[in-house]
Amino acid sequence: MATLQKIRNRGPLLIIVIGLALLAFIAGDAWKILRPNQGMVMVGEINGKSVSAMDFQDEVEKYAEVVKFSMGVNNLSDEQYTAVKDEVWNTMVRKSLFEKECSAIGLRVTDAEVQAVIESGQSAVLSQTPFTNANGEFDVDYLTSFLVSYNSMERDAMPAEYMEYYDNMYNFWLYIEDNIKTSLLYSKYLSLVQGSVVTNPVSLKNSYENRIRRSDILLAAIPYTALADTLVSVSSADVKKMYNEKKELFNQLAESRDINYIDVEILPSQADRDEVLSEVSASAEQLAETTEDLAAFIRLAESSVLFSEVPTTREALPLDVAVRLDSVAVGEVFGPYYNASDDSYNAFKILSTVSAYDSICFHRMQVVAEDEAATAQLADSIFKAIKAGADFEEIAQKYSQSGAEEWISSVMYEGGAYSGNDALYLNTLMGMKKGDVVNLALDGATLIMKVTDVKKPVTKYNTAIIKREVLFSNETSNVAYDKLSQFVAGNTTIQDLKNNAEENGYRVYTINDFQSNSYNVADVAKSHEALRWLFEAKEGEVSRIYEVGENNDHLLVVALNKIHKKGYRPVEDMQAQLMPQLINDKKAEILTKRMASASSIQELRSVEGVQVDTVKFVNFTTPAFVSMTYSNEPLIGAAVYHLDREHLSAPIKGSGGVFVAEKISPDNHSTEFEASAEAERVKAIESRNISNTLIQELFYKASVVDNRYKTF
Repeated sequence: MATLQKIRNRGPLLIIVIGLALLAFIAGDAWKILRPNQGMVMVGEINGKSVSAMDFQDEVEKYAEVVKFSMGVNNLSDEQYTAVKDEVWNTMVRKSLFEKECSAIGLRVTDAEVQAVIESGQSAVLSQTPFTNANGEFDVDYLTSFLVSYNSMERDAMPAEYMEYYDNMYNFWLYIEDNIKTSLLYSKYLSLVQGSVVTNPVSLKNSYENRIRRSDILLAAIPYTALADTLVSVSSADVKKMYNEKKELFNQLAESRDINYIDVEILPSQADRDEVLSEVSASAEQLAETTEDLAAFIRLAESSVLFSEVPTTREALPLDVAVRLDSVAVGEVFGPYYNASDDSYNAFKILSTVSAYDSICFHRMQVVAEDEAATAQLADSIFKAIKAGADFEEIAQKYSQSGAEEWISSVMYEGGAYSGNDALYLNTLMGMKKGDVVNLALDGATLIMKVTDVKKPVTKYNTAIIKREVLFSNETSNVAYDKLSQFVAGNTTIQDLKNNAEENGYRVYTINDFQSNSYNVADVAKSHEALRWLFEAKEGEVSRIYEVGENNDHLLVVALNKIHKKGYRPVEDMQAQLMPQLINDKKAEILTKRMASASSIQELRSVEGVQVDTVKFVNFTTPAFVSMTYSNEPLIGAAVYHLDREHLSAPIKGSGGVFVAEKISPDNHSTEFEASAEAERVKAIESRNISNTLIQELFYKASVVDNRYKTF
């Protein structure tokens, strides 16, 4: 009662508070209506347009389904999924760049052009689709038949798993179609650019001479390493001057970090190994007596290889099992044994062997009627008609199905853990011979199948495999975590970590110019949270311990040493990179004076530090490899191009030393000059260079911002 009285006494105040809260709520919704993107998570920006996380994720999921379908898998690994995200982002960037440029000049691709490519079957991407014939060539009739059948399917009458497969195939085709359209637009745009490349007789002749005319030279060299660095001095003015000359090379398009990190891999202890061996030994003894529900038994044994009711070829089994098959009789258990390649303890039992065909070509159609009895009656009628010689595809098309021939081989299904309907379907098909027809009743589906061709009889094995990788225990993990935790707690700065890591059994690694598009730190799986921390931390900060790795088998501590903002890197950052070249430039001044007074190679032999060797086939365009300095020297070919035979060049400042050259053979030409052939070559090279430069410039102009690390 006292509480109620307090509420009554403060009633006016509560009404005001609730009213203000409601007003704020309504105003918030109104603001969202006025600013629809407010609060929306953005992953980047392309050409001034923001890319939302939702749109990006939708595209990632679509493409992931395409990849899974094309690979014939149900799931992607973390590495594969990361590649999908990168490909989607890169595609979005490329598409935005080219669509903007093509729209500005009215360039487009019509549906008729796309259809022409499909009907010709010439695009390389078409051969990667399921719509191929027995020779692996794209079959447009097969595609057309599928599209007609798909669009006329009664979805409610189809089993869910079959409809899912057809949907995935259809979406895969839509992706291929869009890919063809994008490729055509890209080709059209580049064709316009490349069409602007023209040549003239003078440039063609020069191009030919520069490439073909070559000679042998005698080369005197003094490597920069022959002179100690302490003999030259580089001033801050020298550094500043070279920095200004090369400044455009130091324009950083994305923010980066200099980081340090400690990566501790958690490894199983001897106690962990002994425990796994003991468990596999016990499971192997039970496997010898177990004959029923092997799938459940193998799961309970925690095997990484699940049991399948479908026999497989030797090649589909783990290699350590495959090499031991001939040492085991049917019904026997082999093991336990240790396999070093995957650090596992193993045992297996051969249940049976069968002889079957590796590849089978067959027709297939599903029979569906109004109820189970009607379905069985219709299936029996169709089965008898086909057995009597009726055309399979004609009957299938009456029921809106293709019925076209398709090949299935062992490699297409082996590796899965099949049971129930799936196992019955595959075992039935693999047990058929050429000309066999079967009426197969499955749970929820009835299939009519006819085998038209077979290839390569092989032996297949029905095996039960226990494979246990040796993993670390929670106790082992806790010991490693506690040890690292104590070290980090006592060393809270980057310098402390560096000073004391080694004596505590750790190593501090360094990565300079680390960028957010790496997804993980130091290629350690599932370390994205640590990456996100690095791009939110301040210089000098040390992170907490992150439990990362594919199986949480790594402990990671990261530290942010320095932040490099987008734009021109300051001269101080570039000094270490510029110093080696500056030192060599100073050495080149000394060595040039040392070599300049000599009038012959013979005189140069007596100069301190000079080495002499012959270099063959020197030309204008190809850098000469000099074994005395282990360097490629593009300036030597240019220096001797117009040099008379048996005359010395002036000293040449190269990347590995200073050189003086003498031409010792006459110029020779390995081929005759053909203007038309040279024109094609020059156009191809220049077109490629222009295209690459143009794409890079479009990317720069688009001001692409990649903030995916904040969300993904």
